Amino acid sequence: APASTLAPERREADMVFGHDETRVRHAVGEAFRGGRIVTGATPHRLILFTFDDGPDRRSTPRLLRYLDETGVRAVFFVTTSRIEGLGSRVDTQADILRDIARRGHLVGSHTVDHPQLPLLETDEAIAQIEESQAAIERVVGARPWLFRPPGGSRSPRVDRLLADRGYTQLLWNLGSGDFQVRTADDVVDTWRRVLERRERENGERGGIILLHDTHPWSVEAFPRIVDWLRRRNCELLDQGEELYDIVDDPALFFAARQSGDDASTEAAPATPTETVLALRQRRLRAEARQRCQRLATR
Repeated sequence: APASTLAPERREADMVFGHDETRVRHAVGEAFRGGRIVTGATPHRLILFTFDDGPDRRSTPRLLRYLDETGVRAVFFVTTSRIEGLGSRVDTQADILRDIARRGHLVGSHTVDHPQLPLLETDEAIAQIEESQAAIERVVGARPWLFRPPGGSRSPRVDRLLADRGYTQLLWNLGSGDFQVRTADDVVDTWRRVLERRERENGERGGIILLHDTHPWSVEAFPRIVDWLRRRNCELLDQGEELYDIVDDPALFFAARQSGDDASTEAAPATPTETVLALRQRRLRAEARQRCQRLATR
């Protein structure tokens, strides 16, 4: 069957959306098929949350509740050794991945077991890419089109392997250092320092945030980051500045491919039209006024 269609055999993954192929294709990011390498850099206060290495039965369900409570949609990059094999742990984590897709989040590949692909022989790298792709298709119902290289480790050879398979590589520019610390407060503090440094040194006022849903402290940091952004918006609203906009569409972070562009090269940052930005900011300002008024009366 073509890669863009659901596999014909009846399997448990069909129950994620029934026969609604449109929702399945959204979940696996088919809109980003044959895309580019996305760094996350943006001059606008656009924020996209991404989570790597899961799902984890101990921490991902709590994160999904927080995402629902805050109204945020995210991108999950799956290490598929967590959803393949035998045992109740694997079965539970496969169910969690279906739940991630069902709730409207995007699902991407993060290889089978997290090796740095440039260090592998070509056949080994291909196996990591294709076996992870097949595992996600078995669970969700279609292959993914978004990919995040473990550790952000890239090479021209690996970039070409991914481009030849139609992947958009979604990197990040706002790290949280959550693999180096052990508390939610430290994650938030590190992320804020990175955000401030990016704006000061690179003119990047927003971007793609990297967190790990395998770390309990990262899960607890997520709602605190959202709360900080929304409280900061109260100050920006008073100052008449652009507000932080938590988005769910990676397309806001890279320019579309033009004729002759190669999928294995880094894409330029997106330049959303002033009309698009103005409409988003107008809606966001109306929501922020109500939220900030509630905060002020507490």
